[in-house]
Amino acid sequence: MTRRASRALIALALAATLLASPSSARSDEPPRVAVVSQQAARLTLVDPAAGRVVGEVALDKVPAGIAVTRDGRTAYVTHPDLGQVSRVDLNARTVTARYKIGREPFGIALDSRETSFLVTDWSDDALIRVDAATGAELGRVTVGRSPAGLVLDQDGAHAYVADRESHTVSVVDLTAMRRVATWPTGTAPFALALSPDGHRLYVANVRSNNLSVLEIPGGREIARPRVGLMPYGVAVSSDGARVIVTNQQSGKLAWLEAGTGAVQSEVRIGEYPEGVLNIGGGLFAVALWADDALCIVPDLPGSGCRSVIKIPPGPRLLAIAPRQTGSQ
Repeated sequence: MTRRASRALIALALAATLLASPSSARSDEPPRVAVVSQQAARLTLVDPAAGRVVGEVALDKVPAGIAVTRDGRTAYVTHPDLGQVSRVDLNARTVTARYKIGREPFGIALDSRETSFLVTDWSDDALIRVDAATGAELGRVTVGRSPAGLVLDQDGAHAYVADRESHTVSVVDLTAMRRVATWPTGTAPFALALSPDGHRLYVANVRSNNLSVLEIPGGREIARPRVGLMPYGVAVSSDGARVIVTNQQSGKLAWLEAGTGAVQSEVRIGEYPEGVLNIGGGLFAVALWADDALCIVPDLPGSGCRSVIKIPPGPRLLAIAPRQTGSQ
């Protein structure tokens, strides 16, 4: 992978199932956030309520995508340069398995039952299904060129894949492992987010500096608002009313009205904001790559960082890591 492509590893969209918290956790506090730092080769667990790091795991080099199980015990991390996915025990803070998968595994999401995970392969232009327990390949389907982010629909029946160099989104039937539709977007789609009701797909287009708003089903583009320079991450508020986009080169968050795609406000938050995630409790988390920090943002248009938490160098990608009984 080129250095430019490597520097573009940001918030790949996560399966909606990752947002669920276990019943043992308090409902009034946000879950932990698992952050992958590419330069430091670390997975960091952050408690946004306490504003501090509560754990770290050493990883193999150049980690990229991350997905975490609903119980918060296990993470899966992609390593494009190694052709590898690591399985991480978040309680023991250790890597428990290394799976050789494809050529450049990139984006990752767990299926609805968490018995397998889906990985985009940047070099092989494929979406690969992998047994989560063994690392065995269960199936693959050809998608567009240089697939990056992916997100699964609410029932786990379909995956939406951002085909960066084809300027499309591929829709994959996960039962048949077959591409059933291709939807045009702006130039170089990278990160994806679904509305809470599953009726809209938001696609950050890094080279055309805009956001494609697509209807589901059908994929009709109903808006393409211009945002800041190089939008690399996108997330949706819990009520579905607002969309926020990280603009890497502008160093800003753009807040958009979800219904029309109209930009409501922009605010500068730091250097190279990339991964962004709705962490619940009225909060978003944003990875600030050049500041080596995690920014916690209230869900209010125009808000900047409520707190900034220092983490290992090169943070890019985020996932919800639900709290467990007795966990920090």
